[in-house]
Amino acid sequence: MSDKTPSLSQYFTVDNRNKNEVQVSFTNEITEATKKLGNLQLENVPKSEPEVCRLFAETAPQVKDPTAAFFDLIGNSSKTNEETMPDLGLPADDGYCPRVAIGSEADRRRDAWIPSERTRKCLISASTAAPGTFFPDRELLTMPGVLLEEELGDSIGDAVTTYIGEAEATQRRVLSAGDVTQDERGLRELVQNGAYRSAINLTARLLTIYGQGLGRAGHPSKHSPHSLQLWFTRIALLVKAKEYQVAQAEAEPFGQLDKPDLFYQFYPEMYGGRPGSIASFSFRLLLAELPMHCGKPKESLTKLFSILATVKQMIRNLKDGVCEDGNPMEISDSDRSDSVRLWTGRETRIMHSIVNCALSLKDYVLAMDMLGQLCERDGAPRHMLLSALGRLHLQLGDISGAEVCFNEASEVRGTPPDLRELVDRGLLAMAQSQFGEAYTYFQQASHLEPSNVMILNNMGVCLLYGGQLKEAIAALESAINLNPVHGLQESLLLNLCTLYDMESSKGRRKKFALLRQLSKYQADAPTAILEKLYG
Repeated sequence: MSDKTPSLSQYFTVDNRNKNEVQVSFTNEITEATKKLGNLQLENVPKSEPEVCRLFAETAPQVKDPTAAFFDLIGNSSKTNEETMPDLGLPADDGYCPRVAIGSEADRRRDAWIPSERTRKCLISASTAAPGTFFPDRELLTMPGVLLEEELGDSIGDAVTTYIGEAEATQRRVLSAGDVTQDERGLRELVQNGAYRSAINLTARLLTIYGQGLGRAGHPSKHSPHSLQLWFTRIALLVKAKEYQVAQAEAEPFGQLDKPDLFYQFYPEMYGGRPGSIASFSFRLLLAELPMHCGKPKESLTKLFSILATVKQMIRNLKDGVCEDGNPMEISDSDRSDSVRLWTGRETRIMHSIVNCALSLKDYVLAMDMLGQLCERDGAPRHMLLSALGRLHLQLGDISGAEVCFNEASEVRGTPPDLRELVDRGLLAMAQSQFGEAYTYFQQASHLEPSNVMILNNMGVCLLYGGQLKEAIAALESAINLNPVHGLQESLLLNLCTLYDMESSKGRRKKFALLRQLSKYQADAPTAILEKLYG
């Protein structure tokens, strides 16, 4: 098992692929929050041609403080080996740190939010009422609860038992929720080992402590930074496990995190009048994106633009000399500058999410408009954004437009070709059906990062379209064998299974060999992979 802590939010991606299509890894690094910009399909090729999708090559975020809370890491995008995100002025953990003294400027800046008028009035009543005399209407309360009646089982173990044999399954070793300490340390251990379903089970146990476990939906309970981070973690894990409907159902009580009991002012006796949202900004963004995973991208787009409007207002307030929520509070020039930088960075994250959502809707005009706006922002990583814009042109079948963007990105970068530029050139060659040339570019990129699964996967696809089926299979098998922990990626596995089917009607034995590797090296796998392996 890997000893690295994976970033969960990088897995938030809609998966509507045709299982019989070969997946081309189409990477883009412009979005810090979700990294889904690569879910594009080349329109200039027949529909039987490969769909283009994002394959993640993750590295673990470096924790500055080894004692920091595990929840600081959940929802933060790790930086890939391909290239890192630019510094947008955001702390690596989005500012969440329960060890910061209550009432500090860092707390105020991080937690600031503009509540709706109804919520604002309720918060005023709660903070000014005598203790024990304020009783809000139930409709103003957030009353979440765990809905999964049974703990999630070991899907890989079940598949091995059914299709290979119980003797093989007994050799499998995977952590369960009962094997670790029943706290955030145990949760960290499960996620580090990729045991996401077990981690989901543990979050249910931990939420029971807050009166929000199984059967508690619809019952009033108090919220805290820790309980809401647990919910954020749980919903993120459900999305990673592709349990989208459960995630949506359990997230429903939170709405858009605007109810009064999700603000510190609602609990004056606990937080001494501290203002702001108890829920993290990353949680807010996750809930806005969640409908997109459930086939409702328009709903996500509406929520994202609502968040964007609020953040823009907060930035205007700061520049007008008041604090984020409009209150005439004295803030030093340096603190005000830090606040503007933080919220400008968060504004950028929202715009990235809007681009991803627009791509899900195939609203390419909106996606291009947002990418154009991002390019004009101060300190923007223009070479990365131009690269992404070029790949979007490829999606539209505009090869010449893509080439212009790639050339401009190369000029802005001003250095010898790096991995991103080589991948761009490879994708452009593929769009022109020059698969030998594309293979050469990917091979050069592979020399820079020999273990990059995305590149190895694309090399295999180039070989396939060059008529070298056996060589393509060998390339994908090599990608897995070089690094089984990271090589057993969904897109690569689906590709390899498809090639086995093309090679022979007797590919079932080879698929079972892959299932054995999954059992040995992975704690979890999406249902789509398992069905492909034993289907």
